[in-house]
Amino acid sequence: MSKQPTEEDAVNALVVEVRVLESTYNELSARQNMLERALVENHAALDALNGLEGPQEEVLMQIGGGAMLRSKPPTTDSVLVGIGANVVIEKPKSEAVAILENRSRDVEKTIMSIAGQRNEIAQRLESDRQALNSVVSRQNAG
Repeated sequence: MSKQPTEEDAVNALVVEVRVLESTYNELSARQNMLERALVENHAALDALNGLEGPQEEVLMQIGGGAMLRSKPPTTDSVLVGIGANVVIEKPKSEAVAILENRSRDVEKTIMSIAGQRNEIAQRLESDRQALNSVVSRQNAG
C-alpha cells in the first residue's frame, strides 16, 4: 500500500522549505553586509593613499573612539598590504593601489552575485509563502 501525500504533509514540507529559505536568505544578507563593510574599508584605504599625495605639513591619525593625533605625513613610497592568512607584503604605492582596486572589483562582483542569489531566494520564498497561505486557507474553509 502506497500512502498518498496529504495536505498536512504538503503544509509541513512547505513550512520546512520556507524555514530553510529564510535561513539561507539571512545568511546571504549577513555575508553581503560583511562584504559591503570590507568594500567601504578598502575604499577608505584607497582614499587615504591618494589623499597623501603632494606636500602636507601634518595629517590627522584616528586612534579610535573619535580621538585623533596630529602627525607628520608618512611616506607613501612603499605600502604594507595584507594579502590574507596574516601575511603582509611591502609594495610600491602604485602596486598597492592596484591590489586594492582589484580587491574592490572582486568584492563588488561577489556582492552583485550574492544580491542576485538573495533576489532568487526572496522570489522562491514569496512563492512558497503564497502556496502555504493557499493551502492553509483551503484547510480552514473545508
